Amino acid sequence: MAKLSLANMLIGFAAIFLAACAGTFLAFDATEAFIHDKSILSSWTFTLLSSAHAHTNLFGMIHILFGLTLPYAQISKKIQILQTYGLSAGTFAMSVLMFIRAFEQPFLGYDILGICMGISLSAFLLSLGVHCYSLARKIMR
Repeated sequence: MAKLSLANMLIGFAAIFLAACAGTFLAFDATEAFIHDKSILSSWTFTLLSSAHAHTNLFGMIHILFGLTLPYAQISKKIQILQTYGLSAGTFAMSVLMFIRAFEQPFLGYDILGICMGISLSAFLLSLGVHCYSLARKIMR
């Protein structure tokens, strides 16, 4: 279980590192937009890139917290591994897939990328919910 906790913390710190690197480019683009064309700041691309940056930081922190609280969860190791995959899927969706989505034009309807993001986020929320339930069960005992 210690290795799984460490793996989750590593994933979290890697996500935060990725967000920090991307944040540098985002700050450069924001500065350039303030100087030349402020309308860029309200564009679809800039909004989604900012969202990807914030969500990558948030999901990275959730991974770290998951790794720290994993020893307290009273649930099987197999479920904990599945939770790790679910959390990782959500982190991937809100970082890499959101970054890709930022460079596509918005449209109404369903698309493959949006469906993949929705499934990944559902796996993330399910994993987080099961972990919360497991921790609550531990408190009740």
